Amino acid sequence: MTFEIRDGELRRDGEPFVVAGVDYHPSAAGCRIWTDWDPAALRRDFRAMAGSGLNTVRLFLFWRDFEPAAGQHDPVVFDRLRTAVDLAAEAGLACVLSLLTIWMNGQRLDLPWRRGRSLWDDEELLDRQRAYARRVAVALRGADNVLAVDLGDEIANVDPRAAGLPRDTVAAWQTGLAEALREQLPGLLVTQANDASGVLGAAPFGPDNAAGLDFVAVHGFPTWAPGSIESTSSYKATNLVPFLVRYARAYGVPLVDELASYGTDEATAAAYLRAATASALGNGAAGVLAWCWQDIASTEEPYQQRPGERFVGLHRLDGTPRPAMTGLREALRAAPRLRPGPGRAPVALYLPERARVDGHSYLDTGVGTVATFYAYLLLKRAHLDVDVVAGDPTGYPLVLCPSVGHVTLSDLDRLGRAARHGATVYYSMADHLHGFPGSELAGADLVDYTLLAAGHDRIEWDADRWPIDWAGAGVRPSVLAATTGQVLGRYPDGTPALLRNPVGAGQVVFCAAPFERQLDVPGRLTAAAWEGLYRRVAALAGIVAEVDCAEPDVEILPGRAGVPGEVLLVNHASTGRLVHLRWRATGPPVGCQVLLDGKDWRLVTRPSGRPGHDPPPRPDHLSSH
Repeated sequence: MTFEIRDGELRRDGEPFVVAGVDYHPSAAGCRIWTDWDPAALRRDFRAMAGSGLNTVRLFLFWRDFEPAAGQHDPVVFDRLRTAVDLAAEAGLACVLSLLTIWMNGQRLDLPWRRGRSLWDDEELLDRQRAYARRVAVALRGADNVLAVDLGDEIANVDPRAAGLPRDTVAAWQTGLAEALREQLPGLLVTQANDASGVLGAAPFGPDNAAGLDFVAVHGFPTWAPGSIESTSSYKATNLVPFLVRYARAYGVPLVDELASYGTDEATAAAYLRAATASALGNGAAGVLAWCWQDIASTEEPYQQRPGERFVGLHRLDGTPRPAMTGLREALRAAPRLRPGPGRAPVALYLPERARVDGHSYLDTGVGTVATFYAYLLLKRAHLDVDVVAGDPTGYPLVLCPSVGHVTLSDLDRLGRAARHGATVYYSMADHLHGFPGSELAGADLVDYTLLAAGHDRIEWDADRWPIDWAGAGVRPSVLAATTGQVLGRYPDGTPALLRNPVGAGQVVFCAAPFERQLDVPGRLTAAAWEGLYRRVAALAGIVAEVDCAEPDVEILPGRAGVPGEVLLVNHASTGRLVHLRWRATGPPVGCQVLLDGKDWRLVTRPSGRPGHDPPPRPDHLSSH
């Protein structure tokens, strides 16, 4: 097998390939897979994975087992690695291999000889990493089922100081290790897996700093993610990883390298995995690796300190599958049909250059990507298809730039150019100075700031009212005076809150409030129809949802890769919904009804609208599983 990225798509032997797999520790050995060696257990588990319809397994290489003393590689352990990869090939599985595994399940399984030194700027350790990478690559020569090497899972957790590393240092580290691997294995695909902090935090590890990698690997667990995710059953929970996927697509090919939930019962875990997997694939993931294959019987480290990590498997200790395994198999089986087709969405969600930078000074309002997450959710609730864009958004009819705390001249040049070429650019402001886009785009001048929020506690646009929680957003209101902009909405004190300003062939809709950022409060997003603002802005751009319904909790993804006429529906609510679908963007309006259970999904084909030309509405025509 030959794996490659071509035209933004993962391929195996020239054909599209969707990763459908699991992360793996053998139950008895756990993290001692390479020292408590049991090839029979691996053979049995790999065959069971393949029999379940999976095509990929992820293995973790604990560096201390391969190099117990500095410069001393254990040949027996390297032979075991090759045997494990060959056993996977025998079962028909591809492998993703996590190279520098130190951090695992909340504990550092560290090298006894590292002695606290930095992995990223200690020259001796950098040399040792490159030598180890080359030795691993030598062991893998001739193994054609190696899909990719992950440089290190959540590697930033190895050293708390990593969060403060310069981005250039991290990029050079990734590139250097990737080159060391490819010296021995030309064409090898390389990634590096990060948790949600790589998108929703300021860490230098993330999709936007991965130019030397082939994949952008992302994962996020609702329990530990920013964004006020109320519970694993909440609307936001199953939207988290799909958002990370969309964000990562702005920089490369996204792979979900871990997907699961913690601290839930079996029904909740199954519902979460079912909806999150379908939505992640529908939003463009190259595949999904679920965490993890089976509960862990081992009581060795790290499980003696974190025993709760032992019981999140897709299979119980006795090998019987949990309900989550059934839902995972159904989604992965349909993966080629779930993925998006070619072409652009009508809406661009623009990422400012400093959205993920926290300057830690009195001038800064903090990381801005949580607001990006809320903008994504509002678009989903309005059923408006979206691309997350880093770079020039020119050519999109509607460009959104939400709750900006720090805008650069490059950002302003891009947004202005998009508007001058005919786009409607929606821009909302967080910081009243460093987030202000300037009078030319805003159509207004700054008059002052105010700490008296009573007169600025809501936006009024005709009959619509949207409350603004300034304290929750952590920013202060601004007072504006309109110049070239038409006032669309005002605050209760009569000052402008929302303006429409002509710019070239297009227009800028400027919102003087951090509309998205102030939604970051438990329960606030789903308590009101906040997405109504986005629908009205889209209407100003001449955009309506291609497929629509009255259920904001139901995600609608048109234009699937498998059958272009199919639409993917994902119910992110925990309870069932009867969805009345309407196709209205093109052709005569047609519709149908679909009953979705909580956290369920369906593929639905557009009815022809001609009597006698559509099949009778049987359940198997509405359901893919």
